[in-house]
Amino acid sequence: MLDPAIALLFLLACLSVLCGAAQEHRGSPPPSRITAIAVAERDGKVDVEVTFSRLVKPEVSTLEHPERLVFDFRECELAQGSERLAVNRGAIVAVRAAQFSSAPLQARVVIDLKSAHDHQETYAGNKLVISLSAAGGAASSPSALASSSRESKVIASHERMRAAAGAYDLLARARDLTVSELAPLEARAKAGDPESETILGFAYHAGTLLRVDDAQALRLLRHAANRSFLPAEEAMGVFSQFGFGMAPDKAQAVSWYTRAAQRGSLEAATNLGLMYSTGDGVAKDPAKAAAWYRKAADAGYAAAQLNLAVLYHRGDGLPQDDTQTGVWLTKAAVQGFLPAMLELATWDMQPSHRNLDDAIGWYKKAVEKGDPLSAAALGDIYSDQELGRVDYNQAVDWYRQAAEQGQRNGQFGLGTRYLLGQGVPQDLSEARRWLTPAADQDHPYAQLALAKMLEAGAGGPADAGAAAKYYELAANHGIAEAQYRLGLLLAADHGNTVNVVSAYKWLLLARDASKDSAAAEQEVRALLTPAQLVEAEHAADEWRIARSQSH
Repeated sequence: MLDPAIALLFLLACLSVLCGAAQEHRGSPPPSRITAIAVAERDGKVDVEVTFSRLVKPEVSTLEHPERLVFDFRECELAQGSERLAVNRGAIVAVRAAQFSSAPLQARVVIDLKSAHDHQETYAGNKLVISLSAAGGAASSPSALASSSRESKVIASHERMRAAAGAYDLLARARDLTVSELAPLEARAKAGDPESETILGFAYHAGTLLRVDDAQALRLLRHAANRSFLPAEEAMGVFSQFGFGMAPDKAQAVSWYTRAAQRGSLEAATNLGLMYSTGDGVAKDPAKAAAWYRKAADAGYAAAQLNLAVLYHRGDGLPQDDTQTGVWLTKAAVQGFLPAMLELATWDMQPSHRNLDDAIGWYKKAVEKGDPLSAAALGDIYSDQELGRVDYNQAVDWYRQAAEQGQRNGQFGLGTRYLLGQGVPQDLSEARRWLTPAADQDHPYAQLALAKMLEAGAGGPADAGAAAKYYELAANHGIAEAQYRLGLLLAADHGNTVNVVSAYKWLLLARDASKDSAAAEQEVRALLTPAQLVEAEHAADEWRIARSQSH
């Protein structure tokens, strides 16, 4: 089923993916601090390393024009205050850090990119490592796709759709500027040529051969826009909406987008529709959103077609009509618009109108466009007994394709096949090798499987401490088996009161879903004083409250 918050895409969308699990806490713990940010180049990658006093997993989003990766860390502060690191290596232009909000407390780290680029996040102790290939080549820009019925639909890339001679084309030209082209461009801009002003404005905005200077970019773009140069009008809508070189001004954004959309800008019409659909700085008006989406969709703009499909599916500003939903999804997908292809595949997987052949076809097309999540989804299809297409050899091939690109669902699927000997000879060491990176990317079932292997010494040395760590990560996702096994593991340490109290908490939480937990819970209960029982029960209640609030 389409997720309306996800399918409402526009070319400058900032969509967040919640990466962190709910954490156990007692009272109000002190906030974490970002103590250091460093950049290193190794093994063909450029790594941005963020070190914390206590690890905080981010909410990740993307912005375009210019491309940026944005990492928001809740309940986190900067030790050194705002900073900017000039990098200019691989795809990375610079790394910026700022205290985004003080109430609630939130730190933000932004990676400025030369072009849209995939990245990988790994965790080591209290350090987050964000890796991008050093080659600096363009890649699909990631945007969020929320889970419908399959966990593997968490993140997928999407490509940009451009109108001829629009703002996005001029931005691309700005990024490709050479030193020899800069002086003539500046001369033409100084003489008042609006196209040259717009390209030079984008060069200042993107930091191409020039320092990043949004105030100067805004001056140039405004001058061109005031003379009705359409790409500059589009850009002024973006600058006004997101506050580049100025404080955000949603009313100005609506004015510039409206002006550009009325003169034929499909991007502006789509952005305007999104503002009305979400109530971003304007009164929420689904009917107006539908009208602007329809204008761009009828002209063939894929992002607007996808958005229109969502409104039909929700019955928001339009009559609810899943036939029309399918029509507009298909119109966008056949243009090769990746988010629409993925939504169609998800749509075709729904039990109420399942069309497995079509779903497989769309996932394969998405893989051809470089989407590793779709490869993992194909692995899921070919290993799912209920779908009736079991082919473990194919499943392994698809999982491996995703896993080798660092995609956690592919890593989990491949590790599981090695664990069970499905499509490959059983190999517990290989299972552990692939489950580990998936678990470190917060895949809850990889965490559970890896913890069980670590506890039993399967595929490598036994490590009770590491097993407890991964059990706890999975337990915080609400997996009852992990809660139960963690409770047993902690309870075995009878001499450690803190562990026994924690064990009782986890066994309490597992009780509703695990038949075995009640007996173990009673055994541990006998080891605790009344005060310790109250402490454990209070901790369990706090966990339940925190989890309900996070969902």
